Amino acid sequence: MTEHWNAIRKHWQLLGSPLRPPAEVVETYERELELSQSHVVLLGVTPELAGLGATMTAVDESPDMIAGIWPGDTDTRKAVIGDWFNLPFPGASVDALIGDGCLSVIGGADARRALFSTIARVLSADGRAGIRLYASPETPDDPQDVRALALSGGVSTFHELKWRVAMTAAGGAPDYIIPVTGILEQFEALFPDRTELSERTGWELPVIGTIDVYRNSPAIYSFAPAASIVEEAEAHFGDVGIASTGAYGLAERCPLLVLRSPRR
Repeated sequence: MTEHWNAIRKHWQLLGSPLRPPAEVVETYERELELSQSHVVLLGVTPELAGLGATMTAVDESPDMIAGIWPGDTDTRKAVIGDWFNLPFPGASVDALIGDGCLSVIGGADARRALFSTIARVLSADGRAGIRLYASPETPDDPQDVRALALSGGVSTFHELKWRVAMTAAGGAPDYIIPVTGILEQFEALFPDRTELSERTGWELPVIGTIDVYRNSPAIYSFAPAASIVEEAEAHFGDVGIASTGAYGLAERCPLLVLRSPRR
């Protein structure tokens, strides 16, 4: 996985919404979790979220991601190398915890439950967590409908298209799991002519080419529906909710999962 994330780091400036959170997403974290006076733990080093909270500790397993995209340590924030499943904080000590898309990159339901257990362990009794989801619709899209939507100008960014393609590829799989190589295969089957896609959409070829980081990658993603994730989370939190994150492209599939009242 280290090589996978290092490849993504090298293309970070070419990525966009919904992979990178736009301003309305950042505002949603603040609005739903009231972070301004809190010490915040961030899963990953998403730079758009680095300014949230009174203080912040970001946790990421990849030194390359920390070196490449973290905006830098200051008196009020720092990034540390660590394991999300074994967070380096005492039990019941964390005010607030956030993560952006992190449930889609750790594996399937067992991994999500393990992460929920870890979050519940470190959150204080009145702590809260928010994780933006990449969630498949309950009824999968038809791949040809996705192709037609993109070529007609109905998809806002290439990265929205990438997630739409991924969700069609994962729709029939157990637990909505898809190797990222399968996302690339589905994309190349639907859009064999990248020049045509570029000309029809206005997306530059280097941006479209960011999907090539999936070639030969061992990474596995998952895109479970929001209802399934809520059900899993309810075993670890007494208060589980879903909040809209805005009106950007694919926002309806990228809600904020809000977790309160951790169960011990």
